Amino acid sequence: VCVCVCVCVRAGLLSQLSSHSSHARVCVSPVLVAQQRNNSTTPKVKVEFDQSTGVAVMHMQSPPVNSLSLDFLTEFCINVEKLEMDKSCRGLIITSSQPKVFSAGLDIMEMYGKSPERCGEFWRAVQEMWLKLYSSDMVTIAAINGSSPAGGCLMSLTCDYRIMADNPRYSIGLNETQLGIVAPFWFKDTMVNTVGHRTTELALELGLLYSPSEALKVGLVDLLVPEDEVLTTATKTMTKWLAIPDHARQITKSMMRKPTIDKLTSKREADIQNFVSFITKDSIQKSLRMYLEMLKKRRG
Repeated sequence: VCVCVCVCVRAGLLSQLSSHSSHARVCVSPVLVAQQRNNSTTPKVKVEFDQSTGVAVMHMQSPPVNSLSLDFLTEFCINVEKLEMDKSCRGLIITSSQPKVFSAGLDIMEMYGKSPERCGEFWRAVQEMWLKLYSSDMVTIAAINGSSPAGGCLMSLTCDYRIMADNPRYSIGLNETQLGIVAPFWFKDTMVNTVGHRTTELALELGLLYSPSEALKVGLVDLLVPEDEVLTTATKTMTKWLAIPDHARQITKSMMRKPTIDKLTSKREADIQNFVSFITKDSIQKSLRMYLEMLKKRRG
């Protein structure tokens, strides 16, 4: 039983409340409402593909904090699939166009006051994002140029390599327990594969968010660089990875990751059912409502 939510989002969620749920009594300015209407037609992901290098850069651009909504995840997965099908694309760098945040994690408004059917559709999209990235034949590098809690951390963990901005104000981690909820087994497995069992146990039980230097120390990220060098460093790093013959690297990656991927694939429907029954519980909905009200007070 599980769900991923970010517990350190401020303005992000509040800008989405009024139009997403009649249950949330939050005053939202006309500017934010207009911005959101605009967002529905503006692409949430921008892809720049350089055919000469075979590298695509995917910029997440879903204001204000790249929350992983159903619309965002659908658009994200379609773009990843298009690149995967283009055999000339060998590498993918994922980064953010939003200031100070890579991705603030799953959109709480996709889980609050929604029907079981909608919650199931949403969770399937979260699974799809993970499956597409974790099993990708492309070299994937996360250029983490801001905070990356919860679902943002999961997205980073799916990549082959993580480069983070060396800014102590930023944080990264799977912090679900701080909201009284539980990271699913495949979040846990991905983190264990990255930082080991004991570090994951402490991180998940305490809902830890690491500063960049702490994240580097435990192996959650691979490299820290000045904020204005994240993308250029990712581009340089990509050339080293692409110097390895694709078939050898892809087979090795599959060998390392296949057991984790197969585990979710075989339990996918059960995982969706677990999520839906958990997130629609009155007690969990109450927790989410209290959290949203706390955000409202902080904002006010």
